[in-house]
Amino acid sequence: MLANNFRLRWCLLALCGLLALPAAANQWTLAAEETYKLLWKPLTHTRLEVDPKQALPDDGDILDPDYAKRITITYEVSVSAERFAKMTREALEDNFDDSELSPHRQHIDAFCSWFLPVEKGDRYSLSWRPNSGLTLAYNDTELGTLEDADASAVVLSVWLGRAAVSESQRDDMLQQWRNMAR
Repeated sequence: MLANNFRLRWCLLALCGLLALPAAANQWTLAAEETYKLLWKPLTHTRLEVDPKQALPDDGDILDPDYAKRITITYEVSVSAERFAKMTREALEDNFDDSELSPHRQHIDAFCSWFLPVEKGDRYSLSWRPNSGLTLAYNDTELGTLEDADASAVVLSVWLGRAAVSESQRDDMLQQWRNMAR
């Protein structure tokens, strides 16, 4: 019993020591947030975060592959994995021609295959880190990473670019990001 008590105390002290370690590099800073509503009902709450240590992209494009960013979307409604994949593909096909999408089809298909269904309170995050890729996570569990920068920019355009599912939300978030960056 004394040995078990010692082990428990040692584990607790080790855990406290881990919690006291400095935060990991590449801290995220909130750049924008927006709640997407249909009429009066909230559907999602989206947060855009960036690495505060980085310079703004020279061209002002948030999709610049040298610019780290993270989008976190918390859902207020249930959505099936199939619906996510269909919405992503439709948004891309409606906004890019086939010659632009064809080099990235394999990456888009891989990304869409990672979707899981969500219930109220679940969240997805998409994190782009230069030289690492675009990681999709579900409630803090990583589902996969696209390493190709061009394919990742195409996928991210569903939220932050020309294929945005909600253009008004995209525009509001990008305006907040630009204001924060000044």
